[in-house]
Amino acid sequence: MLNEYKIIRLPKQNIFLAFARLVLVAIALQLCILYIPSLVGFAKEATDYEQENDFRIRVIANSNTTQDQLEKEQLVKDLKPYFKQVVASTEAGTVDNEQIISLKQEIEAEIKENYPQLDTQIVIGDNLFPPKRQNAVLYPQNVYHSIVVKIGDARGDNWWCSIFPSVCEPDKEEQTEEEEEQVTFFIWEWIKGFFE
Repeated sequence: MLNEYKIIRLPKQNIFLAFARLVLVAIALQLCILYIPSLVGFAKEATDYEQENDFRIRVIANSNTTQDQLEKEQLVKDLKPYFKQVVASTEAGTVDNEQIISLKQEIEAEIKENYPQLDTQIVIGDNLFPPKRQNAVLYPQNVYHSIVVKIGDARGDNWWCSIFPSVCEPDKEEQTEEEEEQVTFFIWEWIKGFFE
């Protein structure tokens, strides 16, 4: 058998306060629904603008064999001074075509001098780049204005960097290893405090 419960009716002023709260919550939700998508849109536009002005450099290995990957890494190591030169000159603005053509000629001269055995092709223009994750930033696959150095068949893993922002060289602050802080839990420390 069910127990009978006493029905309590709230006074009218409490109903008025409840209705006022309901209206305020509805207004707050409406504002969130209206403005959050536009804020996300602004963030996406800023990211898209940055990626459109992004100049990239990419070196693709012949294949994924150890020898081909070592050749690619050595080539990247030897070409980094040229990449840094472009980074230094572009901090003030965007990369212009004269700098890109000059960079291509310098890279071709370097490869002919130090790597005559490598069959390379250098492509300037809009090229497809695979996605890349750098710390918490995901660079999506897209077509970017770039210079691409293809070694042989160019079917191996690639190395690439972005000039805006500089992904070529991480900041020195990021390179310094920070001491790892020991993770503690407040409740566990509080409980241990009782037994000390």
